[in-house]
Amino acid sequence: MARFCVHRLPDDGYVLDCQSDLLDHLTTRFVVPLVPIEHVGIPMAKLNPIFDVDGQRLVMMTQFSGAVSARSLGKVILSLWDRDYDISNALDMLMSGY
Repeated sequence: MARFCVHRLPDDGYVLDCQSDLLDHLTTRFVVPLVPIEHVGIPMAKLNPIFDVDGQRLVMMTQFSGAVSARSLGKVILSLWDRDYDISNALDMLMSGY
C-alpha cells in the first residue's frame, strides 16, 4: 500500500490512504473519505482540499477520517503524492488546529 493513494471502495466510494508506508505491516490503514463536491456544503479550504479523481471533483473530508481493514481497500485509482503539502496541512488542521 502506498501513502496518498486513492482507492475505489466496493460501493463505488473513494478513500485517500494517509498512513505512513513504514507501517505497511499493520492490518489496518488510516484513510480519509473523498466525497463528490456536490454532496458537501462549503468546504473549509485548509481542512477539506479538493482533488480531481476519475473526472470528478472530490473533497477530502478530513473530519471523517478513520481506520479500515487493509483488505477492504479496493483498486488504486491514482496517487496524490504531488498534493502531499495540501493533504498534510489538512491532517495538521484536524489534529492541531493549524
